[in-house]
Amino acid sequence: MLVHPLTPADHDLLDAAVRLFRATEVADHTPFLADPASIAFVALEEGRVIGWAWGVRQRHAAGYSQVQLYELAVARTSRRRGVGRALLTAFRDLARAEGHRRMWLFTDQGNTAAKALYASEGGEPSPHDDAGYWWQL
Repeated sequence: MLVHPLTPADHDLLDAAVRLFRATEVADHTPFLADPASIAFVALEEGRVIGWAWGVRQRHAAGYSQVQLYELAVARTSRRRGVGRALLTAFRDLARAEGHRRMWLFTDQGNTAAKALYASEGGEPSPHDDAGYWWQL
């Protein structure tokens, strides 16, 4: 498995991920891929998308920058093999390398697998939201 950061040249990979995880078609991914706030990774196995993680860079009103991991998903047939952990790690490592102070996300309250992953990777449950997690970078 390979975790690949998406660049403006990766229209086809983002398209495959959007079709797989969102079951929708997008005519042109350029606005997302070219936006400096966008962050996206795909997990590939034998050239096939099996997972994705995407989010945004944000400037906080308190003067620091942070990233929000908006969505992380793994194809059902590829779960429980470390794909989600690899995507989360790549996202967090990029945030650290870019000098962001925090990373955060929300998940569904009933998503016990996701919550266990986030807690095992150092995510601290949000004191404000039942399904939010924060990382101090």
